[in-house]
Amino acid sequence: MESSLKTIEEENKVIEQQNESLLHELASLSQSLIHSLANIQLPHMDPINEQNFDAYVTTLTDMYTNQDRYQSPENKALLENIKHAVRGIQV
Repeated sequence: MESSLKTIEEENKVIEQQNESLLHELASLSQSLIHSLANIQLPHMDPINEQNFDAYVTTLTDMYTNQDRYQSPENKALLENIKHAVRGIQV
């Protein structure tokens, strides 16, 4: 039983370390995205920052998922600018 408990504690420690590593990578990717999209203005939104990051990403996801709703020349140009801006982000 003690051996089992020790094994579980060691596994938990490994999982915690992996979680910390993933959180660090997520923070790095978030900062890269914020930096890359700093000059891209989405309609009806402030420029991307840490405070509106989730809303900005949700809007981007909607724009790319539902491109048929964003067929105006302005929106097509915006989507192309976004593609170009994020092209260099390494995942």
